[in-house]
Amino acid sequence: MVAHSEGILIRKAGAGDIPAVLSLVRVLAEFERAAHAVTLTEASMRADLEAGHFEAWLATEGQGRAIGLVVCHRRYSTWKGLTAHLEDLVVLEDFRGQGLGRRLLEVAVSWAQSIGAQRLHWEVLDWNQPAIDFYEGLGAELNRDWIPCRLGELALANFPLRYPLYAS
Repeated sequence: MVAHSEGILIRKAGAGDIPAVLSLVRVLAEFERAAHAVTLTEASMRADLEAGHFEAWLATEGQGRAIGLVVCHRRYSTWKGLTAHLEDLVVLEDFRGQGLGRRLLEVAVSWAQSIGAQRLHWEVLDWNQPAIDFYEGLGAELNRDWIPCRLGELALANFPLRYPLYAS
């Protein structure tokens, strides 16, 4: 998918775009006060993209500089079947408030529709009121009844398996 308007091009990212993708991921992590958490290397991200683990679209301005990003991947719901997850949506600060965030969200929605996803999920930090207002204004439901859970890298690696399915 390629979308043009107002001198901004949105296109699917390829392996050669990984430096720009990872750079925008780091911008988002800094904004989210979690820059230290980005440990992924360009090589790993490139391999994951080539393996189809995620899809990404870059927004570039006239000179080709990456100014926005949306990253998505597939999920599965035992209630609904195939669903989609919007992992990251970021627009550089100088380009916010001009409709680019909505255009990138539309890319994610269009992709979710194209793969037959029954819904599109994402998270937003509870202190990011501008993003919350943006998403709610577009009809997104904020479900405060469900608390996201995760095992981080160390917790996952050190989890005391009593009945391991896979031997290392």
